[in-house]
Amino acid sequence: MDDDNTNQQPETNGAEKHQDEVNEAQQKQEAKQPQHAQDNEQALEAEKTEQEQKLAELEDKYRRAVADLANAHKRFQKERHGTSKLVIAAFVKKLLPLVDNMSHSLKSAENSHDATALIEGFDLIESQMLQIFSDSGVEPIKSVGERFDPEVHHAVATEITDEVAPGTVTEELGRGFVIGDFVIRPAQVKVAAAPPAENEEKQPEKETEE
Repeated sequence: MDDDNTNQQPETNGAEKHQDEVNEAQQKQEAKQPQHAQDNEQALEAEKTEQEQKLAELEDKYRRAVADLANAHKRFQKERHGTSKLVIAAFVKKLLPLVDNMSHSLKSAENSHDATALIEGFDLIESQMLQIFSDSGVEPIKSVGERFDPEVHHAVATEITDEVAPGTVTEELGRGFVIGDFVIRPAQVKVAAAPPAENEEKQPEKETEE
């Protein structure tokens, strides 16, 4: 009897020891889980902070780019307006002598009551103006005697004639100008049209039988 109790005692102690080891391992595992969760939370927080910093940097770069673009646009507009004023001023400066000549011609014609002086004065003004245009790259459009070209001519009337081919410009009613290939204003012209064909001899009317 005592021998049986002696044999069972070691088995019982072994089982208890095993259970204690299992419990200890479980406790260690449970102790590690909060630490692991805490580490994950810290890592996520660090990543979030990094992403927020990158986003802030991108927003700052975007704002700077928008501001630079707005400033560049303002500078461009200012320079463009300044350039336009200079161009206009330079062109007007060229026209001022024409204004002076026109004024002198009108005064001369008024004092002398001579239409010839006025005509000569305006001829001079026209010549000077065309020269200024030419110096600026502006040239008159050729019209009279030319074939009608809808790109540079604007037909405002037709003239029935057999002296020139149909479609030929016979008269310029308003001068047109171009600068390079750009049409500033098409020439207003009168265009030749062929006379109507002669009517064939009328056949005698047949009497209508009653």
